Amino acid sequence: MATNYQERLRIPLEGNDYTRFETSTGLHVATGYTRVVIGGRGPYIEFLPGHLIWDSLQILDEEKYRLEHPWKDKVFYVEWRTKDQSNVKVYEQNRTVEYADYKVGLIYIDPCDLFVEGEPVMTRLDRKRKSDVIDLFGGN
Repeated sequence: MATNYQERLRIPLEGNDYTRFETSTGLHVATGYTRVVIGGRGPYIEFLPGHLIWDSLQILDEEKYRLEHPWKDKVFYVEWRTKDQSNVKVYEQNRTVEYADYKVGLIYIDPCDLFVEGEPVMTRLDRKRKSDVIDLFGGN
């Protein structure tokens, strides 16, 4: 079982301009990426604004406050969501953070939410089955 993020990724850490990213429903959300950032909250794929398919994204009404005064200068990101049932969260970075090397003006998406050629970008950790667990105390 791979626990290292880099081992679980199915894309290189360094980006390109041709990888096509889709959601679990097949919605095209981006073509190309700059890199994968592995920070204190796990890996995120970094995109330039030109990589995104903006027609596939929306800002939900309850998140539009992030664009208005006085919040727009205080929030760390603008939250977008994909326009499909997968509802993937897309972060447009507004401010730097301590826990990762996110760049202001770039966009970030969790690789667990994206697919390339129908396959998840990042493999999930396997969960232990009950039959794999040894009961040290003799219970069931």
